[in-house]
Amino acid sequence: MGDKQIIKGVVKGWGQLGAETLEKAKEEGGRILEGVISGEELLGLGRTMSDSELEFKKEEERRKSEEEAAKLRREMGPGRKLEEEMTQLRRQEQRDEEEKEKYYEREKQQREAERQRQESEYSDLMMESSNPAKQKKSRGSAFVQKKKKQQPTQSQMSQTQEFKGKLD
Repeated sequence: MGDKQIIKGVVKGWGQLGAETLEKAKEEGGRILEGVISGEELLGLGRTMSDSELEFKKEEERRKSEEEAAKLRREMGPGRKLEEEMTQLRRQEQRDEEEKEKYYEREKQQREAERQRQESEYSDLMMESSNPAKQKKSRGSAFVQKKKKQQPTQSQMSQTQEFKGKLD
């Protein structure tokens, strides 16, 4: 019997919770309907004010917006000087561009100087190797007689003539 009473209590509790939920949903639904704007109100089809009231309302809204704008201007302080800022930015861009150009020009000059230095080193090497006196010595001369090689002695040669020099 105890289990049945527990189950009845749980079912009763669920029922009360459901009833409370429905009541809250009904209240919230009413609030939503109160806040919904009808199509007539949205499009301004239903005129509830006379022309003078409408004019007064517009004037009041315009005055409020002017007051708000004046308040914002006071809070912000003096306005920014955009023209001066723009000229400063242009000058800065020009300086940056000039610095880049100078940098690239220096790099170009350094590369050119390095190329010329390497070229001169190469031409100096070519001049050294193309020295006519050295070339003549390496080619030989028709008037210079070559030294004859001396024949090796018997002790320098082995019996098979494979090795020069003495055997150990």
